[in-house]
Amino acid sequence: MSGVACVEELIKSGQAFDITIFGDEPHGNYDRALLSSVLAGERDADSITLNDIEWYQEHGIRTRLGIRVEEIDRLNRAVRSSDGDWTSYDKLVLATGSSPEIPPMDGLDKAGVFVFGTLDDTRRLAEAAGPGVRAVVIGGWLAAEAARGLRKRGSEVVIVEPGDSSDLQLESVIGDRRVEAVRFTSGEEFGADLVVIATNLTPNAMLAQSAGLRVNHGIVVDDQMETSDRHIFAVGGCTEHNGQTFDSFPPLLEQAKILAANLAGAFQELTASPRHQRAE
Repeated sequence: MSGVACVEELIKSGQAFDITIFGDEPHGNYDRALLSSVLAGERDADSITLNDIEWYQEHGIRTRLGIRVEEIDRLNRAVRSSDGDWTSYDKLVLATGSSPEIPPMDGLDKAGVFVFGTLDDTRRLAEAAGPGVRAVVIGGWLAAEAARGLRKRGSEVVIVEPGDSSDLQLESVIGDRRVEAVRFTSGEEFGADLVVIATNLTPNAMLAQSAGLRVNHGIVVDDQMETSDRHIFAVGGCTEHNGQTFDSFPPLLEQAKILAANLAGAFQELTASPRHQRAE
């Protein structure tokens, strides 16, 4: 959401940019805050889409949807994507977002374990939910959203918030290939058909870290959203600014506006120089 919000602001600036967007998910940008409404059956996927593919085409934006960037070559200013291609950049924006933190427990590879974080996660979870289906949802405020959607589907839901007490610490998911129950450190077991991870969001900063950028809890940025590499910027849930990370959209939209203003200014400096490079 924040990455495309930045692009929208760049378009408003009236300047010409050569923009390529890589998206790990095979969709255009959508409103993640409404995923629980999709899970509940109150909305469909199209209704939470913010920009359809025609919008990208109309503005001349190259989209590489469903293709993950796996490596950043800072020396040569290029990124390697999951299809093996290398794409060069003048300016690189990381908008890798955040994901629920995976709890340290065994058995999470079983069928019936879901992470509540993306549109595809939500669709699969909606298909698995239904009357009589027992779901254990792990997490805090995000878990409450997931639980609401599951209950609307008719599922029986129990929320376990990590750290409630020593007796409520989840130890493992048990079952023969698929979820049958969860086990607590106290030895108590609780029957379940689904386990949903909806824990607090943590910044997706591994790509930046592997490239040698400064990373603490998130990708560290300054007031202009610049990382420790002056050619690389970050925006959104993946960032950390003055020791703070972000999980709500209003401050991330403000970040997008700041970054767009910075990039537009940098572009003006490039075009004024005899050694103009393409801004991407």
